[in-house]
Amino acid sequence: MNSGRILVATVNNVPILKFVGDVRVLMSGTMDSYFSSLYNRAILDRMIVDMTETQGIDSTALGLIAKMAIQLRNRFNVSPTIVSTNPDITRILKSMSFDLISDIVEEPLASKVNYDELNEKTESEDAVRKKVIEAHQTLMALSEDNRIEFQDLVSALKANR
Repeated sequence: MNSGRILVATVNNVPILKFVGDVRVLMSGTMDSYFSSLYNRAILDRMIVDMTETQGIDSTALGLIAKMAIQLRNRFNVSPTIVSTNPDITRILKSMSFDLISDIVEEPLASKVNYDELNEKTESEDAVRKKVIEAHQTLMALSEDNRIEFQDLVSALKANR
């Protein structure tokens, strides 16, 4: 798999986040920093997460996206739109109950977007472990299947603090 990149753009005041390649836990600091900037906005009417070029995504990245979706709903009453044209990615999203916290669209964006790449933010091992735990706890809260899937991982990570 290709190494991943995180791209961003704003079109008509709508933030668009695009994941390219393989999105993994080491990108959590970059993702979290960007999501924090969204929460600080005065108004947010819509959010798009473009996964049309995502080849793989791990559960930590999914958990951070889920956390962002819940925060946007709580703060702005907005559910992000996730665009996925890859049947494997769409299946993962639906199996993790993302259809409860976002709108999943399987058609590509209609217009061309000029993206900027986010700079990678490196974090300490302890900070990454904390994000991994929080991400998986968020996924666990979405469904019973997720809770069963990730409870042992979360317990092990908490024990190794």
